[in-house]
Amino acid sequence: MEWIVKSYFRYSLAIGITSQQFSRQKFYSTLFSRTYALITNIITLAVAPIFMWQVRSVFESKRHFPPLVLITNDIRYTVSFLVILYTLLSRGFRDTAFKEMQPLLLTLIREEKRCGYRGRDGVRRSLRILLLLKFFTLSWLCTTDIIFLFYSCDVLVWVNIVRFFFLSNANNILNMVPMGYFLALWHIARGFDCVNRRLDQIVKSKSPRDQKELRHLWFLHTSLTRTALNLNKIYAPQMLATRFDHFIIGVIQAYWGTVFTFALSTPWLWVVYGSVQYHVRLVDYYLIDYMCDVAVKYHDAAKHSWSEIRWTKEISSYVIYANSSKLQLWICGLFQADRSMWFGMISGILYYSLVLLQFHLVMGK
Repeated sequence: MEWIVKSYFRYSLAIGITSQQFSRQKFYSTLFSRTYALITNIITLAVAPIFMWQVRSVFESKRHFPPLVLITNDIRYTVSFLVILYTLLSRGFRDTAFKEMQPLLLTLIREEKRCGYRGRDGVRRSLRILLLLKFFTLSWLCTTDIIFLFYSCDVLVWVNIVRFFFLSNANNILNMVPMGYFLALWHIARGFDCVNRRLDQIVKSKSPRDQKELRHLWFLHTSLTRTALNLNKIYAPQMLATRFDHFIIGVIQAYWGTVFTFALSTPWLWVVYGSVQYHVRLVDYYLIDYMCDVAVKYHDAAKHSWSEIRWTKEISSYVIYANSSKLQLWICGLFQADRSMWFGMISGILYYSLVLLQFHLVMGK
């Protein structure tokens, strides 16, 4: 799975959303990477608004669109740029989150090796599938957004190629940033799972040496919980901005999908592309909220099977700690990040899409 993390950080550094590099399970930054990220951020913020305006002009000249389509297109680009602006200005906070994760990641790797969880057995199969699925949806969104922007290039001259290159990277910023939050929670869930599996082995063992190890695992569980809360606190404003952007794009694309499918003559290939891309985006954000649920689930793993073994003083103390320790991932104190929030957001997208369709019918008359 390390190749996924390396690929993510290499492209993230290339588009300037982090100055951190990842190699041999370690995060690090150099003077070159920090300088490169700063220069890339400045160029992106200076050039992106100009290129977005040019793409809007090209989009408007393609054909005669209803007024509301053009209005929603302006809203989409405005919101996206504001989120990109905040994302690049807050890069230092996310780099701090990676530094927060570094010592815990090394401890987790050592713990997995000590417990004999190596290779494919080191990570639960469901977690591996979850990471691969998230990497697929992320790759799909980045690729399809690039294809859509390529459609805006009327003539392959160097100006259009440069515009295409910068806007592709700028749009991919919106897709790439949530992956960092997902990866952090994925490693924390992996840590909780490692602790839970080892604890199940210890409570069934009568070895005094294994009983002493319980305190070490207790400390690791506490560190994982504290790190999860700190990372969520750092990422909360970013995820709030990203979710708002996703909500706006979801409403507008649902409206566009209906209009371009039924009200305007659109080639079937573009209809299929838009539909698939829209649903993949929904799945991509669902995986983030699902990952939050998984992390909380592994943190609060029930110990029903322990009732059948002879309890020691150490086991009793740990159970009291586990029952009193709660992991709640709040986003800026407004709502908890979980699947119920995702379903609520989908309901909001459908509701406001219907409102836009009503405005479309009124303005059409």
